[in-house]
Amino acid sequence: MLKNYFKILWRKLWSDKVNSLIHIGGLAVGISAVMILLIYVRFEQSFDADLPESEQLYRVNLTTQTDEDFVETGSRTSPGIGENILKEVPGVEALSRVVILGEVIAGFQDQFIREESIFLTDTQYFDFFDVKMLHGKVSTMNDPMQVMISNQISEKIYGDENPVGKTLQINSTNFDGTVDFQVAGVFESPASNRHLRPEILISYATLHQFIGKEIDQSYDWVNLYTYLKVNSEASITDLELAANENLQRHYGEALESNHSKWDLSLQSVSSIHTSLETTGEYEKGTDGKKLSYFLWIGLFVLLMVYLNSINISNAKALNRAREIGVRKVSGGNKKQLFFQFMFESLALNLIAVIIASVLIASSGSLLNNLLDLGLPASDFQLEPNFQFLIGFWLIGTLLSGIYPAVVLTSFSPANALKGTLKWKMKSAFSRPLLVSQLVFCLIIIAGVLTVYKQLEFMRNQQLGLSLEDKLVFRSPMLYVEGSGNYQEQLQNSVGSLNSVKKLAATNEIPGTEVYWRSDDFHLEGKEKNGLMYTMLNVGEGYFEVFGIEYLAGKSFNPALENGSEAIINRKALEALGLENPEEALGQTLAFGNSGVPIVGVVENYRQQGVNVEVEPLVLNFSKQDLKYYVVDFEKGNAEMVLAEIEDVFEKQYASSPFEYYFLDEHFDRQYKSEQQFVKLFGLASLVAVLIAVMGILGVTNQLVIQRTKEISIRKILGASPSQILNLISGEYVIWLAVCFLVGVPLSYFILSNWLENFQIQVSLGWWFFALPAISILLIFVLTTLYQTLKAMFVNPSETLKSE
Repeated sequence: MLKNYFKILWRKLWSDKVNSLIHIGGLAVGISAVMILLIYVRFEQSFDADLPESEQLYRVNLTTQTDEDFVETGSRTSPGIGENILKEVPGVEALSRVVILGEVIAGFQDQFIREESIFLTDTQYFDFFDVKMLHGKVSTMNDPMQVMISNQISEKIYGDENPVGKTLQINSTNFDGTVDFQVAGVFESPASNRHLRPEILISYATLHQFIGKEIDQSYDWVNLYTYLKVNSEASITDLELAANENLQRHYGEALESNHSKWDLSLQSVSSIHTSLETTGEYEKGTDGKKLSYFLWIGLFVLLMVYLNSINISNAKALNRAREIGVRKVSGGNKKQLFFQFMFESLALNLIAVIIASVLIASSGSLLNNLLDLGLPASDFQLEPNFQFLIGFWLIGTLLSGIYPAVVLTSFSPANALKGTLKWKMKSAFSRPLLVSQLVFCLIIIAGVLTVYKQLEFMRNQQLGLSLEDKLVFRSPMLYVEGSGNYQEQLQNSVGSLNSVKKLAATNEIPGTEVYWRSDDFHLEGKEKNGLMYTMLNVGEGYFEVFGIEYLAGKSFNPALENGSEAIINRKALEALGLENPEEALGQTLAFGNSGVPIVGVVENYRQQGVNVEVEPLVLNFSKQDLKYYVVDFEKGNAEMVLAEIEDVFEKQYASSPFEYYFLDEHFDRQYKSEQQFVKLFGLASLVAVLIAVMGILGVTNQLVIQRTKEISIRKILGASPSQILNLISGEYVIWLAVCFLVGVPLSYFILSNWLENFQIQVSLGWWFFALPAISILLIFVLTTLYQTLKAMFVNPSETLKSE
């Protein structure tokens, strides 16, 4: 029996190659596109989810509110919060603290590297985040001046040697120079699906040696991540309530005097990567809402794939009526016929799934690079995707096989053999299914257009500073003895080059979050108001390089010592309770036990993208070596600037690599998430259009085949090409109108909701929906025209010779 089924299937595929290719190709391409989306979503949702006790791990977030109704939820807290929660709140089993150290230069003897993924933490971190030790013992991290390094760092610095017990020199501005640490162990570099991926871990006890153990009771130093392991039976709501009561007991009076309110909340570690609601994250995650959109897009494409399959299967059904009639007359029963058609559907979908798996495995890495998805290569192999593919195979078999099988097996043999069988495609819902397919296609095309225009709109916003013709290079990687100071040297060498208009140093460049934050700023003689300020160290000429507008005052006096003057932005002016920029000049900005005069006020500028609010900013003058140097050069002189600066490095800093990039390109990386969204959405749109074309081509092709004799008779009777075109596609005009009436409002509703995620939004004009509608219309007209022309050139005698 199966052998006969295979023979019949092969004959049908071979005799109708075009429709077979459309059917199988549409399924394979559609499933491949949906699988790419699912692989991406699965990876983004897998962050920290595979930790041994992930359901018990939470991070403490801090929401700050002031009398001015300023509200901010941050991921960083103070040491005293976690310390007292562990001691006094029932249900909390363990505590781990993580401090971001920032960029350092680390090495031994003559082998040094620059590293950014370096944290201070305690021994509990290794248990919480399942750090796999290769050498050494975790317990040694209870002592100060101990360091753990990843196997990658170990190989770069120590080669094949076991580094345990050796010295690692770390140079950081936080240490005011170079400090010797003892290597306590080597761990395996973290998996790519971790929200923290450290390469160097310094013992938390080192903080006690530099600052003192009293830091553990501090509530003012809001600069670390607090992780808790809670009892599996504990109520998170009750724990949050108890944690806030503990906070008020220890720090409530101080908060009241500062006119601010703090509220603690617990966030599951596995949800951190897919949440963008908190500030102060070490690395920007992925918007969970976007992942939901990708799932909906995938569902739309999948529906289009199967609607296309059902349409083609239904359209081909009537052409097999005589075959079914002969089989029934020859003794075939309903059950046999039903299983035959289900077998054909099973086989066709299996072929499509096999092709899709091959496409994913062979082109997955290429798409990964083109779309900049950052997925592990192993995610595109068969094993992790096997269950999805089996699911698509079974779903496709049922959806595209059951309906035609039921309809075909219910035919009357006599009517089928006489040719008097009347089963119109309309009764099989082919046209409504095709319209649904076109509606999904319209929504996706409108979505791609909207996402692209929104990204373009964000990129073209005024930032308050100039990014064009700016070259950024890293500070020379040389200072091992002492902290080093290359700012003056570079001003004299690079700053004096003919191709360089201006040079300035800064600790953070535009496009990067400023992590130094504090609520301790206030005007001398006035109380703190609890607002959070960011602080940035910059060198001489910073405002001139970026063309930042002065509202009052002047730039720093380079003759003064570091930290002798401050410049604030308009947002900080308002936060300090001042209205007139001139009013701020000369006033003392207090911070802790010190204060500096305000010498200037600048207009707000965007340190980060337009989807991030401008924060109160205090700019501090520094003559010391800073992390980045920004070169302002004449337009068109990029190659000359690069060559001249590289020559300076080769002569003065031969052992240091020249690391550079252009600022506008760096700033644009902030929109990586949106760019990925555009690319993936574009891929889905391309597949959707392709499937829509296949669907229209397949259905109209079957329609033409079914009406070939009618068309031939009409041609003999003198029907014109336009009449034949109207015959084939006339009723589809009504369904196209239904498609537009349903698709346009639905697109507007979906896309308006998506745009609400942005602070600034592109306006949805009429052409956002007119262009997709016109595209759908052109696709439909061209494919129908092709089928009509093909039918017109058939010789009527060929189709009517059997009558």
